[in-house]
Amino acid sequence: MPLMSLSPSQRLASVDDLLLYRLSHLTAAAGAVVVRLCEGGYGITRREWGLLAQLHGYPGGLLPSELAERMHRDRARTSRTITALLGKQLIERTALPHDRRSVRVSLTPEGQVLYAQLMPQIQAINSQILSVLSHEEAASLDDALERLRVQALAVQASMSPDLPKADRRRGRTASALAAKPKQALTRDRP
Repeated sequence: MPLMSLSPSQRLASVDDLLLYRLSHLTAAAGAVVVRLCEGGYGITRREWGLLAQLHGYPGGLLPSELAERMHRDRARTSRTITALLGKQLIERTALPHDRRSVRVSLTPEGQVLYAQLMPQIQAINSQILSVLSHEEAASLDDALERLRVQALAVQASMSPDLPKADRRRGRTASALAAKPKQALTRDRP
């Protein structure tokens, strides 16, 4: 079959054909609208909106570690987002009675009002983006996205033991650092 008659997902000839690259472009285009709405209209970041949205429906709140897991974020980044929202009085922390070091995070009344105002607008943006798909295409997309998520988790699980760990402070992998010969601290002088 000629290369040009293949779809990008079948071709995978360049970075522009790669699924994750194409999804990142969709996320960037759609996310830009959400960022402008959140930041310009409500003074919160998209990450802060995501945390508020995760807390909605949990009147008893969630543990910060649960939030990090639900948002697929590391705990440090989630903690910074929690701190920002505490400062904006959109969420509150409540110490657990059996362990005063652990806390649950929940929406304040102000956070609930913000959610109620913002969620319909975010839903409308999503509906506008999806409006180019028929009902059947939207259902197929939902099915395909779920199957891709499950497959990605399977690929992650099968590859994780073999993938090198990153040394994020240096921007390289630990195995690349170990394989590279160490340079002398002193230079040869002429």
